[in-house]
Amino acid sequence: PAPATPAPVTRVSGAALRAPAAPARVTSGTTPPVPSATSHAPTPIAAAPAGASPAPSDDMPEWDPAAGASSGRHGAPVLSAPALPAPSPTPAPRRLRAGIVLAADGASARLALAVGRVRRPGRPLGVAARTYFTEPAGPDHVPYMESHLEVWDGPPGRSTLLPGYGWVFPLADGRLNVGLGTVRSTSTSGPASTRPAANYRQLLTSWTANVPGRPLDPANQVSAPASAALPMGADRRPVYADGLALLGDAAGLVSPFNGEGIGYAMASGRLAAQAVVASVACHTRAGKEQALNDYPRGLAAEMGGYFTLGRVFVNLIENPAVMRVCTRYGLGRPTLMRFTMRLLSGLYEPRGGDWIDHIVQGLVRLAPAA
Repeated sequence: PAPATPAPVTRVSGAALRAPAAPARVTSGTTPPVPSATSHAPTPIAAAPAGASPAPSDDMPEWDPAAGASSGRHGAPVLSAPALPAPSPTPAPRRLRAGIVLAADGASARLALAVGRVRRPGRPLGVAARTYFTEPAGPDHVPYMESHLEVWDGPPGRSTLLPGYGWVFPLADGRLNVGLGTVRSTSTSGPASTRPAANYRQLLTSWTANVPGRPLDPANQVSAPASAALPMGADRRPVYADGLALLGDAAGLVSPFNGEGIGYAMASGRLAAQAVVASVACHTRAGKEQALNDYPRGLAAEMGGYFTLGRVFVNLIENPAVMRVCTRYGLGRPTLMRFTMRLLSGLYEPRGGDWIDHIVQGLVRLAPAA
């Protein structure tokens, strides 16, 4: 039978592009790109996991096809495994050989697990739940992203205040991406550690009915809630060894501050591509390995200190008493909230900027790399 259309990428998160994504997006096809790693490799291959790509993602329909097309323009045959109809037999295995494999297989990290790269203990673990609503445009409609810093597991003020935040933001097609994320410092700590996945979806349903200032009508909900785990804070090591580099969620490159992962995944792709290009230019095995090890060094330099600060932040807000103090005495102070939002979002200037940027820069420099 004819192969089915590749299934869209599903990301159970806000899927918003933030600051770390900007350099990667500029160098990956929308402007004159940097040399493609795959275009210089002896047998360039851009392999897509089954049913994942190059079909469009649910929130960024233009991005995945553009990334695949950019790889193709630079000489990489793009191999995709489309989703098969249910009655079809599984095709015979196909062996692909490559001198360097970039594993970008998501938070499940099946390839990393297959070679024994397990999660590092003591790293934060988040859970995100997301659904979609439609909202008729009206005079009060404001097309901006909303962040809600209080997530209660029951009636507000009369239940447990969970460490995390909720979001509501509009998409270009008129839908609202609505979700929440909670986090704990390890997989077994905190008030949310015993909550099964189904209960996160129930939590989202309850929260959407009580979004502060704008409760959402269940009649306008257009998808069932979905939830997924978010390994955070660079939770797998080594990110490069033996010809295998881990990228994005597969390496746990998700911010403990806010659950953002797309920008860091794109940044890791840029750093990995630069390392591969440098490796291909070397003529000795030792030189090639030295160049490939620039990848973990680059990750540590760009993200390490910030992720360490994020782990400290999670340890603090996991304490319900700390959360109550922060929400009671912090939310009403505009200057403090400007600093907090700059830090939590990662939208600070890495060089220069104002006094808030200088404070965050200093904290990141002082923190050891994750």
